[in-house]
Amino acid sequence: MDAEDRTDQDRTDVVRLWYMELDGLSAADHRRLDSALGDEERARRASYPDSRSRARFTAAHGVLRILLGRFLGVPATEVRMRCGPLGKPTLPPGAPPVHFSLSHSGGHAVAAVSVGREVGVDLDRPRDGFPLEAFVRRYFSPAERDLVLGAPPDERQRVFLALWTRKEALVKAAGSGIAVGVRQQVGGPAGAAVVKANRPRLRGTWRVQDLSPPFGVGAVALEHSRPYRVVAHEWAATGGS
Repeated sequence: MDAEDRTDQDRTDVVRLWYMELDGLSAADHRRLDSALGDEERARRASYPDSRSRARFTAAHGVLRILLGRFLGVPATEVRMRCGPLGKPTLPPGAPPVHFSLSHSGGHAVAAVSVGREVGVDLDRPRDGFPLEAFVRRYFSPAERDLVLGAPPDERQRVFLALWTRKEALVKAAGSGIAVGVRQQVGGPAGAAVVKANRPRLRGTWRVQDLSPPFGVGAVALEHSRPYRVVAHEWAATGGS
């Protein structure tokens, strides 16, 4: 972080993002990020079926640990995490009120860190062959269905992903799951919305905002309706950002 970043890193109206390229790391960078992982992350990584997926996992989670260490003022290896009741990673009781979220999409990822307010972030990209029309007819609200299907055919993927990443960011912030959030309305075509959720395992007020990532489509959600500022960085593999 630069001097300006450190000055306001404790503000509750700021969400910090780090965009990452997960492929093509040098052996030295890979070793550095691997050394930041904890035992639970190493166990999860071992379940991935191929070396590329394991390398991407190492990069994304290693960067997240380094970032959290900076916020907490401890080495990455000393960052302690626990899973909430629904599996959301958090810091343990008694830790500073630092909240975080991580999203992968292919060879890219984004990490979000906030202070004092729960945060969720999501990153996605268009996919060939996805049954978009059938999906939105079955799962989306009538208003969101009409928003997607009313867009020009070459714009439908983008509109769908804008809504989808908002939903994913929302459930990540709430510590819920997409099966709960898929039917939750997350606003219209505007770039930000206040969502008042009142579903089992998805309650509260959240401000959801579209992102402009360097790859794909993204959104971030923060607890409460108060506006916030997004400060985005691109992670530089050697030495960080």
